[in-house]
Order: sequence, then C-alpha cells, then structure tokens
Amino acid sequence: MPRSSRSKRVREQVYISTAERSGALYAGLISNKLTQAGAEVVWPAALQESDAPVGFAAGIGGAGEALVRMKRIEREVRRVKPDVFLAVAWSEPNTILGLRLRDLKGMRRVFFAPPQLWAWGRFRATLLRKGYDALLCLYPREAAFLGSLGLPARFTGNPLVEHLKHYPDKKRNAPKDSRVIALLAGSRPSEQSRHRTLLEGFRDAWRRLYPKDRAIWLFLREREAKDARLSLDSPDETIGGEARYRALAGADLAVVASGTACLETALLGTPQVVFYSLPRAEATLMRLLTRVKRFALPNVILAEDAVPELLNPSVGDLVEEAQTILQKPERSRELAIRLRKELTP
Repeated sequence: MPRSSRSKRVREQVYISTAERSGALYAGLISNKLTQAGAEVVWPAALQESDAPVGFAAGIGGAGEALVRMKRIEREVRRVKPDVFLAVAWSEPNTILGLRLRDLKGMRRVFFAPPQLWAWGRFRATLLRKGYDALLCLYPREAAFLGSLGLPARFTGNPLVEHLKHYPDKKRNAPKDSRVIALLAGSRPSEQSRHRTLLEGFRDAWRRLYPKDRAIWLFLREREAKDARLSLDSPDETIGGEARYRALAGADLAVVASGTACLETALLGTPQVVFYSLPRAEATLMRLLTRVKRFALPNVILAEDAVPELLNPSVGDLVEEAQTILQKPERSRELAIRLRKELTP
C-alpha cells in the first residue's frame, strides 16, 4: 500500500522518470546503485519500455504520446510523494515535469543527463533553474558550461565507465584469418529502420573487398536481435542485451549510429566510424538551430576529433573511413584510457 507521508519511511524513496532508451540504460545502472545503497526505487515497468521519438519531425509527431506519459508520471509522483524525483534524460518532458512538481514540499528534484544547452536552446536555463535542485552531468565540460549559466550543475561520474570495465579487451591478441565488423544501427526502431539499408550496403561493399571478414549486428535488447535475425537477407549474427558488450569489445571495427553506443564503443577500445542519417530538411534545420561542430559523444566530451563522424554519408564514405581507422588501432586503445580518466570524478 502507498505510504501516506515521507515521515513513515525508513528508506529514502527515489522516483525515476525517463522515456528514452539511452535514458533507460543509465536509469538502470543508477537504480542498481541506489538499491545497493539502501534506497527504495520507484520506476514503473510500463515506463521502462518507452521509446521517445528522435528528430524534429518525430518529436512533433510524438508530442501527444509524450504528454500522456507526462501526465501519468505527474499523477504517480503526487500519489507516491517520493523523497527524490530523479529525471533521466528525456529533455523537454522532464524539464516541464520539474516545473510542475515544484509545489511538492520536501521533495528534491534532480536531473541526470539534463538538456544539452551547449548545443541549442539556452533559454531553457531559466526553466531548469526553477524546476530542479541539482543537475548531474555526464561529463565535466558540460557541468562547467551549465555552471557558467548559474545552474546547480556538477559532474559526478559516468556510470558506463564502471559498468564496462568488466568487459576486457580481447581483440587482436593473436593473428586472425578474418576480422569481426560490428554494425550498430541505433537504439530506437526509427533509427534502425533508417540506417539499416546503409549498413547493409556497407556490409556488402566491405565483403567484396575483404571476403573473409564477418559482420555482426548489435542491439540494445535481445528481442530486437531475434527479430532482426529473421529479417536480415544474410546469415549475419545478431546479438542483443548485455552480450552485445562482450561482442563489441571483441570486434576489430564498429560502424556505429551516433548516440550512447559510440561512447560505449570508445570506452571498450574498439576502432569505430560514427555516422548519422537525417532527412535533408531536418539536417538543414539542425544546422540552423544548433551551435555544435561535433555530434559523436567522444568528440563532444574531449572537444576534439577523436573518432571519425559522418552526417548523411554514402556507403563509399563509410568504407573509406573504416579502412583508415583500421590502420591505427592503438589510437582507439589510447582513446579508451583518456575517456575513462575524463569521465571518472
């Protein structure tokens, strides 16, 4: 039965709000740590499987669904009255929820992976200042930037660093007759459908050049890997869930859709080419609205061109960059060391 007041609780109660797959990944890691520390975590199972839309057009089209989720979360938070409201990613909806829940006295509002104001929408700084008591950032430069805007931001470490240290680098320890090429089309269904044709074209072109190499497709969830295995037009292996990390750590090369996956790939020390495809109108709009020069997370975090990144590439572009990056695998190992140091508080 729900508790009537916070005063009756023995353990601190934390309510998690997210509706993005990358947000759910981080929320899961945080939830485990909170539980180990003795907190009571409230994270409705129905919301853990949510998929927030990506892109300007998709965001507008999915506004109605996001509003329904927001109203549901607000109702549950007001009923539960947790000690902490923990927003994880899901930028605009969670920004609004923080404002709407200001009247719950005694409840701290914390935003993990807050909106990327360094990229666009600095006007949201005022909303975050009013809506949240603390902003926990994924890397130091972001925390410094938000702090310069007068926001209560700090860097507390990236959970992926500790999570991925359990996957040792086993690649290239001995000569191989063939290499393993990992293909990651994105975490969301819309990204996967948009990127799959491009990655299949890359796989076919690479296979003509290097017939002995084999491709594996990696997915966030096991169910997606099983579905993909049935629909692929070749006998490529598909791997999902936690097993994808071991496969990615053992790959010789990864071609990765931009997102959390390219940071995971970098932390595992695997050479990679990062790409993203958008409709032409959206790509133009993004260039007009955003201030960023880079979009791959390793490049953003280190403020340099640490990994190759391509927006709307051709198959030939991907092949050319992949051939180049494979010639210097030691750079990827050095990058992993630098990122681990940068993302550890």
